[in-house]
Amino acid sequence: MVDSSGLDVAAATLALATTDARDPAPALGRLAESVNLLLGTAAGAAMITDGAVHGVVSAGPIGQRSSVPAGFGQGPGGDCARSGRPVLCADLARERLRWLAFAAKAAAAGVTGAWALPIRSGSGATVGALLLLGGRDTVPDLRAADLLAGATGGAIGHAAELDSVEEERGQLRDALRSRIPIEQAKGVLAAGTGLGVDEAFELLRGYARRRGQSLTEVAEAIVDRRIGPAAFTAEQ
Repeated sequence: MVDSSGLDVAAATLALATTDARDPAPALGRLAESVNLLLGTAAGAAMITDGAVHGVVSAGPIGQRSSVPAGFGQGPGGDCARSGRPVLCADLARERLRWLAFAAKAAAAGVTGAWALPIRSGSGATVGALLLLGGRDTVPDLRAADLLAGATGGAIGHAAELDSVEEERGQLRDALRSRIPIEQAKGVLAAGTGLGVDEAFELLRGYARRRGQSLTEVAEAIVDRRIGPAAFTAEQ
């Protein structure tokens, strides 16, 4: 096992913090792999959305990894993700009644302890959980694990913010594209009818409403000369 107090954890933390996490699944996979490699424990990670845990990934020995999904169901991973608080259990035998399915699977795989840490975005919101599994001789470095989880959560949160900004930009672009022909149509109507711009807009809006069309559709027809000002004055 690599010394988790050395530069390896710092390098892994930086790599996780700067990863492209627009798709969280690969980012969570890299987190689990980093924990397994650096801390020597089987690990799993999952997202939580609207109270539902999903996207479970794992890394480590196959036997121990098999208990990870149960750990995110009725287990410490799921409890941590839903509560946003660490769930630390060095002796699963004492909690077998609390997590029946997980405790049974863990015992069969030689897992005696489980530690779950929340994965938080930069804003502090819980976006998932990291689950570490250990045997009798394995006590994970929770400080290092928390650093790795925090870096991953920051990357996931940053990606979500970028997606939100891009969505807002798209909405603004769409609004601008629809507004341009409307402004042009107002000018055409004002010039063709002798009305003011505001009155021309009321003509445009009334015409569109009576025909069940959008303002943009009617405006584009005016700009393209498919509808002339006379069609509007005839309805007054």
